[in-house]
Amino acid sequence: MQFALPNLRAHRLLSVDGAPVWDWPWDATDCFLVRVCDLCARVKGTSLDAYLASDATWQVCARHGRWLDNRREPGSAAIPLSALPEVVHAHRLRLLLERRLGAGGRAMFADAYAITSCWWNVPDLNAPVWQARRGLLGRAGRDELRVAPLVFYPEAVGLAQALAARERRRMRYTLTRDEDRAWLERVAVLLDAWGIPVVEGLYVVGIWASRHPLLPQAPPARRAGPVAQRPAYGRYRRLPLHAPHTDESLAATLGNRSCLRWKLGDLITTELAPAPGGWILGGRA
Repeated sequence: MQFALPNLRAHRLLSVDGAPVWDWPWDATDCFLVRVCDLCARVKGTSLDAYLASDATWQVCARHGRWLDNRREPGSAAIPLSALPEVVHAHRLRLLLERRLGAGGRAMFADAYAITSCWWNVPDLNAPVWQARRGLLGRAGRDELRVAPLVFYPEAVGLAQALAARERRRMRYTLTRDEDRAWLERVAVLLDAWGIPVVEGLYVVGIWASRHPLLPQAPPARRAGPVAQRPAYGRYRRLPLHAPHTDESLAATLGNRSCLRWKLGDLITTELAPAPGGWILGGRA
């Protein structure tokens, strides 16, 4: 039971000594409480007073096409995603990526989420489709900060797949400088397709790449050796977690998993500098 449900592991349980103590077993920084999907609650015979422990302030119910979050005020019920099937599809792709790659896959999505959050924070870097999606959400779309993760979720997942592709080659010691440039060109194609300014958007991606530098090439014998001699990555060639990532906990929040510190809704960080007439990307990397 503890293997299947991480929140029942020993460090989560209350002490058995003394009288019963009714207390919340999670630290406030460990997770966010997201209200359960109303349709799931109805099927399971429970009420909307049930909550999910989530690594973000939001969650997706792919079964019923609902966007869930931790809002409590009246009128903040789950947001139907019937008009935005690409969001549900992106969520399924994210789950597939994280199941196949493990902790490294979760870290890559956290990094991609931080990068897209940075793009969102700078209006000039917003993809045109984001505002189009907001318009399809009706009244819910008026709360810009609430729906921001929803509207850029598909691009965040697409970017996570691109980051994971580079990271897998990097951790196998097979990523060359020329291949890294070719990878960056493919990311540029993605940004152009999304309508995000390529030069500025790539600068943000470049900050991420600088935290994941190229590693010395593995000896040819190691690269060409039999499968039995190659590093084991598991059935799906799981992506190991290495610096700059250190938090492997399933209970870690997205912000703690990422090597980037950009937060949704933050003002321009120390790595992004304003200039008269608009934003330019500069400063230290």
